[in-house]
Amino acid sequence: MSDLARIRTNVAAIRAYKILSDINTRILKSSKRLSTGRIFNSAADSPSGYYISRMMQLDIDRLKRLQQNIERGVNWLQSNDSRLAHIVDLLAEMNDIAAQAATGGVTSVEREALQKDLDGFVEAIQDILQSGVSGGLYSGFNLGPLENVSLTGSAAPTVTALALDSIILTGSSTDPATMTNVNNALQTIKNAMDRILKDELQVGSWVHRLEFHKAEAAVDETNMIASLSTVQDADFAKEQMELTKLQILQQTALAMLTQANNAPGALLALFR
Repeated sequence: MSDLARIRTNVAAIRAYKILSDINTRILKSSKRLSTGRIFNSAADSPSGYYISRMMQLDIDRLKRLQQNIERGVNWLQSNDSRLAHIVDLLAEMNDIAAQAATGGVTSVEREALQKDLDGFVEAIQDILQSGVSGGLYSGFNLGPLENVSLTGSAAPTVTALALDSIILTGSSTDPATMTNVNNALQTIKNAMDRILKDELQVGSWVHRLEFHKAEAAVDETNMIASLSTVQDADFAKEQMELTKLQILQQTALAMLTQANNAPGALLALFR
């Protein structure tokens, strides 16, 4: 018996409706991929693909956070480096002052004035060492690839540790002890500058190392993003072509459903 001869159950209409429902479901999925730009938007779309994309996104976020942490660390180190550089500049000026005091023609009054200038520089250096240079540079810190690194000493040096507060320039130029003090002052300043320059050199090497790791992390992030794009990004040309095909099939299926629903009506002619 033909399906069209059965009125109570319209099998042809049921089949057409099933096809139309399947097409509508595929259209919804295709539209969602086009609207989000992703091949899959939930684990139901592709369990393995969804898992892989989420894990790759975690790696990308980790690399971004690593770069941010390194950048903050570099800013912190550069801030301390600028303070150490300022101390070196002050020590260079102190060296010039001490060199002036070594001149035989400098009077005692002039040497006292130079001593006051020198004391002012020593106070400025002490202020920078106490409140400007971070103690973490000396007590040890961890920052990205830098693990438990520190500058020499358990704390930032003081002017006393550098012997800068013991410099004496005053006295008569004819007194041999005065010239000995001046020469000692020049050597003390040189030693202090050597110490601070070595600290600045170490800080600079840390900054260079961190910037290298930041650039490396940026390359890894770019490569990971490219891999993630391959896994989850939708091909818009392909998806648009698929959507167009489904829309045509939708119209065809709807026409077939309409025809299947109208077919049993032809049997009414038998009762006329």
